[in-house]
Amino acid sequence: MKSIVGVVPLLAVVVSFLGCASAMKPVDFAGGAPPFDPIAFFTGMTTSSGVQENRGGTPVKRVTTRTSGHLERDVLHLEQDLQFGTDKPQHRSWQIRRIDAQRYEATANDIIGTARGEAHGNVFHWRFTVARSPGNPLKNVRVSQWMHLQPDGRTMIIHSTIRKFGVAVGQVTEQFVRASATASQP
Repeated sequence: MKSIVGVVPLLAVVVSFLGCASAMKPVDFAGGAPPFDPIAFFTGMTTSSGVQENRGGTPVKRVTTRTSGHLERDVLHLEQDLQFGTDKPQHRSWQIRRIDAQRYEATANDIIGTARGEAHGNVFHWRFTVARSPGNPLKNVRVSQWMHLQPDGRTMIIHSTIRKFGVAVGQVTEQFVRASATASQP
């Protein structure tokens, strides 16, 4: 009985620390430089290269993308070609708009509803649901992406976590690079 009495206070301390831990928020990166404006970054041409990992962290596929974005009034129209290993190539058409100084919304051909994101400092974070098999909600996955603009203003590192039914099933890490030397952010 004495051993249980000693464990209970220790368990209470551990649980209280876990309760105090909070998830990372975009505002935690306020002040990071250079400031990341996703619309400015994706206007023009970008390419990426990276790796998809399974939920255990084992690399399973190479990932590449090519994007072309142009502004029409206040909407960025972004055409993105994605390649995951030897899978059939995918195409995503985004329409991205700035809501205010930090918040953004987007829609895309294979996204359910609206993607919502926030930029602070050199970081942008957003979440969205991908319809992997349109019409079959059991195939949908939820994606959380953290984008980190690098000091050169032309390179961005993105880490995506893919969840199904709330459980992480994989992740993707990519490096995006703007195609031209005019990539620096305002």
